[in-house]
Amino acid sequence: MPPRKTIFMASATLTALTAAVPAGFERSGPAGGQLRPDSVKELAAGKLLVAARGLPDPNFAEAVILLAEHSAESSMGLIINRRTDVSLARLFPKLKQAQGQTSELFVGGPVSPDGVLALLRSAAPQANSRRVLDDVYMIATREALEESIAARVEQSRFRVYLGYAGWGPGQLERETTQGAWHVFRADTAVVFDPDPDTLWQRQIRRTEERMATGFNPTQPVPTRPNAAEPALTLP
Repeated sequence: MPPRKTIFMASATLTALTAAVPAGFERSGPAGGQLRPDSVKELAAGKLLVAARGLPDPNFAEAVILLAEHSAESSMGLIINRRTDVSLARLFPKLKQAQGQTSELFVGGPVSPDGVLALLRSAAPQANSRRVLDDVYMIATREALEESIAARVEQSRFRVYLGYAGWGPGQLERETTQGAWHVFRADTAVVFDPDPDTLWQRQIRRTEERMATGFNPTQPVPTRPNAAEPALTLP
C-alpha cells in the first residue's frame, strides 16, 4: 500500500488554472496482463477505474480513480484513495473558514499538483459544480469550494483533492485494452469510503473474484462484503 504523502504548499491564494495532459505520457498494463478490449466500451463519467495488480507506474500503482469526464478528446478523474496527512486548515492558512478544520486532503493525481478540486455529496443540485454520479458533484470554482469549507461539511460528504489524473485522445482506451484498468460503475459509498487507505486492496480482491465468476462490470463494486472543469491553483 502506498504511504500517505505529505504536501507542503507555499500559498493559499486561489486562482483559475487550465492545464494540459503531458504529451506522450501513457501507462502500460502490468507485465503479462490480460488484454481487455471489451472494457473500453464501459468507459464513461461516473465509472470507477481500479488499477490492475502489478501496474508499474508509481503514480497509479494501487490507485482507485473516479472517472469524472470522458470523451474522444480527453478524460480526467480523481484518485480517491490517496489520503495525505495535510489538513484543510494547513492548506488554507489565510482562509478564516478553514481554520480548525482537520479534514485531510487527498492527492487526486499527478496533473496540475497545485490545482484544487473537490467532491461533494449532496441530495440537491449544486451551483458551480458538475454532477459526476448519483448525488456526487465535482467542485472546481473558488466560490463553491469556499462555501463548502465555510459550511464545515464533514469528510464523509466532502473531500478536497490536489491534482488530477488526465488522459489525452485515445490514451485511456489503450491503457484499458492493455489491462491497466478494471472498469466498474461507481457508487457514492465507494467514493466516500471511510477507510481509503485499504480501498484498493478490497476493490482489487473483489474485482478479481467477480471477474473469475463472470461478474457484470456495469454493476457497482460495493465497499463492504455486504454491502471537468478547470481546477483551482495555489500559486
